[in-house]
Amino acid sequence: MAENSSKRARDIDRATTATALDRAYSDGQMTYEEHRLRIERAGTAVTLSDLRALTDDLQSDVDLPEPPPRHYEPKRRVLYAILAVIVVAVGLTVILLDSRADDEPVEVAVPTSAATPMSAVEVADGVTPIVARPFVFDTAAGLDDFRARYLEQYKSSEVISVSIRFNDERADIYRFDADRAVEDVSVSGGFEPRLYSSSSLNDAGTFDWTTIDHTLVANLLAGVPESLGNPNAVVNNLTIDNRERPEMEFRTADSSRIIFDFAGNPIAIYR
Repeated sequence: MAENSSKRARDIDRATTATALDRAYSDGQMTYEEHRLRIERAGTAVTLSDLRALTDDLQSDVDLPEPPPRHYEPKRRVLYAILAVIVVAVGLTVILLDSRADDEPVEVAVPTSAATPMSAVEVADGVTPIVARPFVFDTAAGLDDFRARYLEQYKSSEVISVSIRFNDERADIYRFDADRAVEDVSVSGGFEPRLYSSSSLNDAGTFDWTTIDHTLVANLLAGVPESLGNPNAVVNNLTIDNRERPEMEFRTADSSRIIFDFAGNPIAIYR
């Protein structure tokens, strides 16, 4: 393993690692910032061990080259012997149980009453059940509703970034709290704030979320396959931020990316 891990990484290995990182990000295994840093390191990785260090803690398999498997024939023989003993023991047990079943009378339970079907939970008169309204992230109206519900709770529209994962209908909003600490507001049916432990966003730029035209965002989202020249492209992630410049980045399942400014002008395309 060590010998193979010290070998030089190929472009296909870096692309495979980037895809695994994208999948882990879409699964919620890492934050937007962690994902961004690992993607950058994957692009400059020199050896296979550099790439494995970026994915070792993920709950997914990464198809990087492995050394040929070692064969341990003696251990296999011991395993086969143990399995054979287990099979014989199970067979004897089944035979004994069958013989006892033939000798003993079978008792049949007679139900005393019919089973009572479960009924729906009754709601008292005058009480309206609370049903959480799901977030919709892929339409202009849904994005407007998402922002309005956030502003209703947090009041300020000044944010560091808005990151949306379309495939599992979740989002993260990074913002500064009253003490200028970075807060990650996780969105999945509601808003769950937590302090962001990394210092990488302490000096990040912000933007006014209300200046973002969600009709434009929805149109750009729908047009990503055409912009990439790939009609089968599926957008997994959208990130809106102002860290280095005002930009909206759409990332697809195959790790292609297309970046626009806030006015919808294309900045860069990565296939």
